[in-house]
Amino acid sequence: MWLELGVLALLLLATGQTLLLLRLWRQSRRLHQRVDALWQNAAGTSTDVPTSMLVTALGRLERQLGQVERPATLGRSWELAKQLAREGADVEQLVACCGLSRDEATLILAMRVPAL
Repeated sequence: MWLELGVLALLLLATGQTLLLLRLWRQSRRLHQRVDALWQNAAGTSTDVPTSMLVTALGRLERQLGQVERPATLGRSWELAKQLAREGADVEQLVACCGLSRDEATLILAMRVPAL
């Protein structure tokens, strides 16, 4: 009698473990399917960049390039104005050719230094 109760207890324990393992296996399959779906979504959307983001980024780059180019252009204008002043240009010519204000052109003419 004790032997039969022991076998029955072991059989119930084995059945419970089997059911528990089956349930865990099903949960892992569902989880695996969710992970696969997330990977597919991530792979599909990672290459699609909205046009508005591209336009915004391009605008920022253009503004930054404009800020970088301005000082170089200004320096070239001043160099050109100094060269023209050495060659005898007047205020009007410096304003027209170099894009300087009248005060800037007057200053360059006042600082006229002969070329070395």
